Amino acid sequence: MATGLALVAAVSPAPAAYAANSGAYVTTLVDGDGAVTDDFGDHFDELGNSLCHGCGKSSNTDIVMLWQSILAAEHLMEPSDVGGDFGPVTKTATITWQRRHGLSGDGMVGDATWSRADDKLSWVGSAVRYRSGGLFGFVEFHRGDTTRSHDGGAHHLHKVMQGDGGHVFETGTRIHLRSKTMSLLSG
Repeated sequence: MATGLALVAAVSPAPAAYAANSGAYVTTLVDGDGAVTDDFGDHFDELGNSLCHGCGKSSNTDIVMLWQSILAAEHLMEPSDVGGDFGPVTKTATITWQRRHGLSGDGMVGDATWSRADDKLSWVGSAVRYRSGGLFGFVEFHRGDTTRSHDGGAHHLHKVMQGDGGHVFETGTRIHLRSKTMSLLSG
């Protein structure tokens, strides 16, 4: 199993939408096919443990950045705290998120937490959105190729909005499991 998730930040639009993500299904990617409400559910098994402060594979990883994006959309973290390291701020925000969504607040993102986050995923056109409890807050993903309706494959983190409508970030970010690298897309 690969040991990391990679974020690729774009300064210009990626050519041909995200065609390379179409049909990309491996354990090293955050991916999905069919219904979106099970796209996050396999991360606990793939990681081999929960995400938490002090847990393995919870530092300098994009899967943590994906989780932090959800927390930022919920106004539980500052945008400047989204960085891929599951520290005390992320733990506190996770506890609040868990209690808000009817879970025991242990500060660990395990199977139950991922499954509850899955429940908040839905299709909006060709995009997959995690909807926060706020009026404007969401995390938007493109799963596979955006030129196809409801395509499957690797998720592309497109946009994070906070509940007040303020952008957290809007970049070309491909979510891979467990090895964060930031690099510019060519073209």
